[in-house]
Amino acid sequence: MYVNERAGRVRVVERGKLRAEPLATIPTTTAGETGLLDVAVSPDGEMLYVFATHPGAGANRVLALPASGGDPEVVVDGLPAALYHNGGAVAFDDDGNLLVSNGEIHDSGDAQDPDQLGGKIYRFTPSGSAVEGNPFGAAIALGLRNPFGMTVDPLTGDAFVTDNGPTSHDEVNRIVVGGNYGWPDVLGIAGDARPSGPGDYHDPVSVREDIVVPTGIAVADPATAQEDVAGDVFYGTYAEQTIRRIELNESRDTALSDEVFIEEDDPVIAVEWGPRGLYYSTPTAIKVIPLVAQRRSPTPVQTTTPSSPPDRRDGAPASNGGSGSIYLWFGAIAVIVTAVVLLRRYRRS
Repeated sequence: MYVNERAGRVRVVERGKLRAEPLATIPTTTAGETGLLDVAVSPDGEMLYVFATHPGAGANRVLALPASGGDPEVVVDGLPAALYHNGGAVAFDDDGNLLVSNGEIHDSGDAQDPDQLGGKIYRFTPSGSAVEGNPFGAAIALGLRNPFGMTVDPLTGDAFVTDNGPTSHDEVNRIVVGGNYGWPDVLGIAGDARPSGPGDYHDPVSVREDIVVPTGIAVADPATAQEDVAGDVFYGTYAEQTIRRIELNESRDTALSDEVFIEEDDPVIAVEWGPRGLYYSTPTAIKVIPLVAQRRSPTPVQTTTPSSPPDRRDGAPASNGGSGSIYLWFGAIAVIVTAVVLLRRYRRS
């Protein structure tokens, strides 16, 4: 399992133990919501792709580095960056293209403007070129505020994204090419409202009126999941400190239910499906709920903790080199507590 710490280190976990030396160190900054924010494994398993804020904080970028270790190379540069609404998720779609989420960096009008970066989901080739056929330049979807987590649905090939609302309307959205997700003109279910920008408007799959601060998201892959959760969507929450479970309708665009699946004592930062079931992270550990076929226990098992006290500046995402992408965080409690304060502050600013 590949783990990246927010301060810039990419780590390797082998059989539940953290390798002592980092695989690589990416120059970045950790002011506000910036940092080394996510990692995805390429479909062939040879490369890691990480989302990181430039040390000068002027831009976000995506870098690629060999999974076996080596120097990172910038493949996407110049994405907008700011202390808040930074986004920062990466994932590969079924065609091997790189999907990247980016917040609107506190300039909400950019989210509806196809000529401006920010508030969008981008689609690139692994070498960093915009994919031919993208409807909005480098982007395939717009109208997002702060898309924090992203995963690709193994059933449809579409991405599911968590999007943080201002003081309400935290959303889970199913991303389709050419989709407009409303921000800042529409919050939650649109009714008669419509966004000002182009594209086909889509209501969220699920929307919370209360503030839960949605984070990482994953789909229980029917190829390995036990029958009672196969195809369900799971997402973490920062403020509620839970993992929530969404059961979808047949077309997979509307939630039939959105309920708390498990409560934690700490914020949940990231969630992913992996070889043993549902992996997730808290401030200090990566855990797994065994939900693969013939594993029925709902009790989480802690899979790893830092082998030595982490740098106080760190938070961390991760990625699994086995079955698909996994981005889980662990790090210093002090940083996570600070992040809670920052998240609440940006919601009201």
